[in-house]
Amino acid sequence: MGKMPNRRQALLNTVFVNKTSETGARGDNQNASGELTPYRLSLLERIKALMEKPYLDVHVADHCNLRCAGCIHFAPLAEPRFLDLDAYGEDLAALARIPGIEGYIREVSLMGGEPLLHPEVAGVIRLTRAHLPNAQIALDSNGLLLKRMGNEFWQAMSECKIKLLLSPYPLRVDYPALLELAASHGVKAGLAGDVTNTQDGKEAFFRLALDPSGSQDPVTSHNRCPFGGRTLQMSEGRIWPCQVAAHHAPLNGKFALDIHAQPHDSLVIADIVSTDQIEELRRSPHPMCRYCDMAHLSVAEWGVSSLGAVEWLSNLRDIHPG
Repeated sequence: MGKMPNRRQALLNTVFVNKTSETGARGDNQNASGELTPYRLSLLERIKALMEKPYLDVHVADHCNLRCAGCIHFAPLAEPRFLDLDAYGEDLAALARIPGIEGYIREVSLMGGEPLLHPEVAGVIRLTRAHLPNAQIALDSNGLLLKRMGNEFWQAMSECKIKLLLSPYPLRVDYPALLELAASHGVKAGLAGDVTNTQDGKEAFFRLALDPSGSQDPVTSHNRCPFGGRTLQMSEGRIWPCQVAAHHAPLNGKFALDIHAQPHDSLVIADIVSTDQIEELRRSPHPMCRYCDMAHLSVAEWGVSSLGAVEWLSNLRDIHPG
């Protein structure tokens, strides 16, 4: 590959620090072979992560136009479903009534699935900004549909001051060109992703290790988790501590499992009167933690999903915890 023009190189080097890398990715998790490698998070790294402000993720669409192996948001298993704007508006109104919520949340992430699949994604953007005028807001996308997006989308992104975060996959995608496209519309953009490590510039992605029997120790799982309380989820009128608790329904549907949440796994947004309640949720083990086998949490290079249960369930996985 020839030398990239200065502007394109500068755009490619524009990288926003992503959610998981801030928890302290460690060199012993590197994986150049594509096979599963155990991931370890020290207790000190976990405590540090929980001392930082949380992100708040919103699924604009549950499904995706990619089929990533072991997707931690279960998008390959999900039926097409779009965020309902009326219900979302009610949830945002309730969220906005919580004193200090915009300062408490580090960033609201409009994601999925793939958010650009939503036919009213511009409306989602404007609705979010209308209720949270001072919040940091980003739209996380794989970028594959970006060149097809019309002026309505770009105007909403620019006028509402939404960051565009592109997740770089090892595909034939000209990411510098997409960053240039965003810049041409006055939209701040950069590269992001579920990066646990880098090996020669390639990303390593988390592979969940779920125990459908629910026999794991919740305290141990919570203490070793790189997600829980770090990336809160807003879904169905509730705040959840992690994506597994909020979005595991497609996993149940695909593999006839009975992983189920309990009332203590989330908070009803309309009932929250203080961010202290959210803080207690994110810092405490919750019932859903019993399904997470953190001894087998792994990383691997990106691949296309075969839709097999082994991509998400630890009891089918032939790896040995380190």
